[in-house]
Amino acid sequence: MKAVSLGEKTQYATSTLFLVPTRADRISEGRRLAATMVGETERDHALARRGAHPDVIELAPPEGKERVGIDTVRSAIRTAQFAPVQGDRKVCLIPMAEGLTTEAANALLKTLEEPPREMAFVLLAAHTTDLLPTIVSRSRIVRMPPSANSDLACRLRKLGYDNADANWLVSIAYREGEIDRFLEGPIDILALRTAARERVSAFAAGELATACIDGESILRHASLSLVLERAAQRDVGLLTDGVRVLATQRREAIFSFLQDLLAACSECARAEEGRRHGKGLPGSAESVGPQRLRCACTAVEHAHRAFSVYTAPEAVLLSLFLSIGGVTDDR
Repeated sequence: MKAVSLGEKTQYATSTLFLVPTRADRISEGRRLAATMVGETERDHALARRGAHPDVIELAPPEGKERVGIDTVRSAIRTAQFAPVQGDRKVCLIPMAEGLTTEAANALLKTLEEPPREMAFVLLAAHTTDLLPTIVSRSRIVRMPPSANSDLACRLRKLGYDNADANWLVSIAYREGEIDRFLEGPIDILALRTAARERVSAFAAGELATACIDGESILRHASLSLVLERAAQRDVGLLTDGVRVLATQRREAIFSFLQDLLAACSECARAEEGRRHGKGLPGSAESVGPQRLRCACTAVEHAHRAFSVYTAPEAVLLSLFLSIGGVTDDR
């Protein structure tokens, strides 16, 4: 899986929920993430990646079981009362967070409400809807991109796609069967992205919102980028019809929209940096400045947490778009 720079805020957050691709190796990926938090030395990192660091507590289902019980969580909580043995802090790694029993999840929640001073929690799951909403709301959420070295990316490169296009396709065509058409032979990705951008530019707000939920991968990606642009402009249609269409979707679909929008914010930020160096990318939100993009990422995270505990999606989405539009650009 592609290395992710977590940043100081994530490294020292009490709980970080990493949303990982379905085919991810949860154990090795979780250990790699825990290694970035447990200490600063290469020895700390190497021990954590091997699963041998004394300050990394792994909560996994017992052999032959599929669930993590309350006794396992309580044991980890007791351990948190003691100072780190070697690293800068203790890290509790839960690679199969959706495997927590209800009792175990509630015990973890109580700990997150009054977190130990020197304990960080690293949770891995495929979807936020697999966990208690209150655990999600108390965690920093990071969506992990698919591995640049995944089998799918390698297959795409062998077909003739360049490295950037192969990695990008794997990151956006993540739904069941979406990647198949690209595996039949090389397709001009630049032309597809440009055509999708032109098509969504003619969409009314309701159509744009629908494409963000139900569109095929490249069209969906272009739609998300345009949503960012229209939110930045406080487009009336997006704030009315767009919000109304999104709010009527299934809860899982709204969560997916928010996760996809966060990924689009991050990509647009990278594209903005590329444009500063003369390397523009089609399908990116070109009219959204860097300050607005940074604030948009934060606004999406806040919306995700709010929607986890608040049942009025229309209010959450309206607040999200108004937050993006209320930022003064720093170009």
